Amino acid sequence: MFAAYAARIDRDQPLNGLVLGDRPAPEARPGWVTVNVKAASLNHHDLWSLRGVGLGEERLPMILGCDAAGIDQDGNEVVLHSVIGQSGHGVGPDEPRSILTERYQGTFAEQVTVPAWNVLRKPAELTFEEAACLPTAWLTAYRMLFTNAGVRPGDSVLVQGAGGGVATAAIALGKAAGLRVFATSRDEAKRKRAVELGAVEAFEPGARLPQRVDAVIETVGAATWSHSVKSLRPGAPW
Repeated sequence: MFAAYAARIDRDQPLNGLVLGDRPAPEARPGWVTVNVKAASLNHHDLWSLRGVGLGEERLPMILGCDAAGIDQDGNEVVLHSVIGQSGHGVGPDEPRSILTERYQGTFAEQVTVPAWNVLRKPAELTFEEAACLPTAWLTAYRMLFTNAGVRPGDSVLVQGAGGGVATAAIALGKAAGLRVFATSRDEAKRKRAVELGAVEAFEPGARLPQRVDAVIETVGAATWSHSVKSLRPGAPW
């Protein structure tokens, strides 16, 4: 089957290790489901894999891709969750948690196989392309907001780096949950889009906010850490 895969690790020029070509179709295994991929989405994790982060050379060649939507072997339209080993489903309780492409072949192929626990019905109102963008970015944003930060309706949150996948999801989820969302971006078009998605206001990085916030969603890195800390109310998570 046709696939996009990492054939070698190159930490300085990661795309040098990317190959488009034929790979074996996935083999059936008990408790796993094979999905015919209709759409897959890119994550920065794919670039990290080509640099050898989370992917050892002993596991090459490795098909890339964490997220996908497609049709399972029973004809159902489905979306895939990429974390394997979190609860033991399909691999046993002693296997450490991993993401597709770290231990198991990924979604940039005509077919992919994952534990049945990782397969969810695709919402009918979403296209395959839309559904394929959900798992990694949107679940990360959901966990950051509601599990780690524990925000509740009426709380305020700052989302750094509007325009990225996790940041976009955090703005939309925050709006839906009744949060007061502020966002930052260096790009004017991305700031405008953040407001369209539900942010109360969007600022350039480092700008003074109208208030200190209850939580910060930080996905940019060192460039915004100082602003993130200064924007928090005392004792708030980030």
